[in-house]
Amino acid sequence: MLRGARETEKLDDDDGLIVRKSERAYQWLRDEILSFRMQPGVFIDKVEICAKLDVSKQPVTAALSRLEQEGLVEIYPQRGSYVARLRLVAMSESLFIRGALEAAAVRRIAEDGNELLLRSLTRNLEAQDQAILADAPARFFSLDMEFHSAIARAVPYPHVAHQVDIGLATVKRCRELFRPDASSLRGAFSAHRRILDALLARQSEVAAREMLDHVADYAAMLRGLADARPELFVG
Repeated sequence: MLRGARETEKLDDDDGLIVRKSERAYQWLRDEILSFRMQPGVFIDKVEICAKLDVSKQPVTAALSRLEQEGLVEIYPQRGSYVARLRLVAMSESLFIRGALEAAAVRRIAEDGNELLLRSLTRNLEAQDQAILADAPARFFSLDMEFHSAIARAVPYPHVAHQVDIGLATVKRCRELFRPDASSLRGAFSAHRRILDALLARQSEVAAREMLDHVADYAAMLRGLADARPELFVG
């Protein structure tokens, strides 16, 4: 192999390694923030994170830039990076966008049909029901996220899934502070059931309306949390 080719291959391998490390740092930081193990407003120590994850600063910097775009991190020149505080207006906006996109997605799915997705959503709802019966809210929340993510991924526009994921992150941050009771879980399950029933019946407008109403429930939860814990919110 020629020297230039070997050097190019090594650079490609190095770039791939950095991307993988950056993705690992991104996923770890995102989980720490969404679970509230890293509290809003807390300084993010890059050196400490590099040591914990055994990576250089480059992957961590790239990960923080992605999280800043999602509204989970605030980066200030010469001051460093901080876990984003809860911004009521921005979080409400992300839920509004999520509702509009998911409503459009279920409308499209109901019109076009997607048997594979509908079978997957049916299994997901069965598992949700079992999670409620087993008093396993963490399991239910995970299935809830999967339900909405599957719908977003089912349309042929990758940015839809990305934007919905940002909206789901808003809900997850709220849930860590405002733990819904069994009645709230059953209400979310019923909303999912109505959405799926409309999809199965190919009722596009009904599916869209049910989705909008469902996401509006999350927006109401956010407002309730802001009223109950105003010290956690800014703007």
